[in-house]
Amino acid sequence: MTKKLGVLVLCMMLMVMLAACGGKTGSGAETTTNTANTTGNSGEEAAAEGTEELTPEPGAALTFWTIKDDFTDYAAAEFEKKYGIKVTVEDVAYWDSVARLTTDGPAGTGADVLGINNDGLGGAVKAGVILPNDYYEEETRSINRKMAVDASTIDGILYGYPRNVYTYSLYVNKDLVKDAKLETWDDIIAFSKKFNDVKNNKYGFMFEGSNAFYDVAFMTGYGGYVFGSEETDPHDIGVNNEGSIKGMEFFQKLREIMPLKLSDATRDVKTGLWEDGKLAINMDGSWNIGNYGKLPFQVEVLPLPAMPGGGDTIVLAGNTSYYVSSYSKYPNAAKMFANFITSKEMQIKDNQMTGIIPAAEGIDNDPNIRKDAIMQGFFKQMEHSRMMSNRTEMEFFWNYMGPAFDEIWNGADVKATLDKAAEGMKTSIGTK
Repeated sequence: MTKKLGVLVLCMMLMVMLAACGGKTGSGAETTTNTANTTGNSGEEAAAEGTEELTPEPGAALTFWTIKDDFTDYAAAEFEKKYGIKVTVEDVAYWDSVARLTTDGPAGTGADVLGINNDGLGGAVKAGVILPNDYYEEETRSINRKMAVDASTIDGILYGYPRNVYTYSLYVNKDLVKDAKLETWDDIIAFSKKFNDVKNNKYGFMFEGSNAFYDVAFMTGYGGYVFGSEETDPHDIGVNNEGSIKGMEFFQKLREIMPLKLSDATRDVKTGLWEDGKLAINMDGSWNIGNYGKLPFQVEVLPLPAMPGGGDTIVLAGNTSYYVSSYSKYPNAAKMFANFITSKEMQIKDNQMTGIIPAAEGIDNDPNIRKDAIMQGFFKQMEHSRMMSNRTEMEFFWNYMGPAFDEIWNGADVKATLDKAAEGMKTSIGTK
């Protein structure tokens, strides 16, 4: 063999080795290496550039479960336009999708791509109904906020394609509040005492206290938490620590400005009063940014004030991500769609159309993001938030703390009620 021929053979061997090492691993689906010469480059140049692509299965058509809105319909249509793959959008609530997939998936009638809130992820993984986000993992991690990526991850395995993050804050009807000072909880209490006209259904402040997601805010300013300071350790329960007890004593006092049973302050009642201009300060979620931005009165959003004599109030945040069903007949196409609808460009479009808080990192100051007072208020609130746990043990928080918050609101002893709820959580987690 001549020296020149030897070099040529060595180069060919290296190319074969690189091609063998270039594929994604553990995808659960075949990938295709595309080395087609589409730009006039030589085959060797294309291979060197690593133009590997995930290709959809022939005849792929997708079923997509999500809470339908203008953006989801838009994204499905754009995906079909770009890839020629039909996406049928079905309206399924994020909190119902996992349970439904456990029955519809094996029957062959489930979704290929579905939305799940992060507190439902642990159950989905345990049930084995979703696939890891393997092919687009690096891209997903690189463009999104760490809190959104962590919320879409269980035991170090990334499953989700984050769409958004969400939390709650104080929507303020400026036409009613005018120039009233609302910098502290004492300010809010003082304003509400003057504004309340219960006989005529007018209230200064209201929140959906029967939903435990909101009530944690009154614990955190004094050091309370659910599962450790990072909400990741189910063996460190803080719902009855000294800070939580002090916070719930303040929570109990709020009944003087919201003289209702928590069961009567429902989402529908509160939203009706707010939209009718009879509620001045509405503690509500970022998922209403789009709707509340269209109301016929001036709205701004203020972060929750610090607790009286305490520290900053840290509100719980959540994340909605899309996931690929492990029952999908078209996992490649499903991964492509999940990645497409959650790309940074699509998250900006989503923000413009629905007002969601993008999961993408460093996007808050993008010139194409909404800049109104509602959006800016929520960006400030996100700086004082922490993601609720995505572990399966979170179900015990909802089960035990919902009734406990209701009992405390109605005057029950705070410490005894929280101790009982915490013990119930510990027992359930211990026997899980």
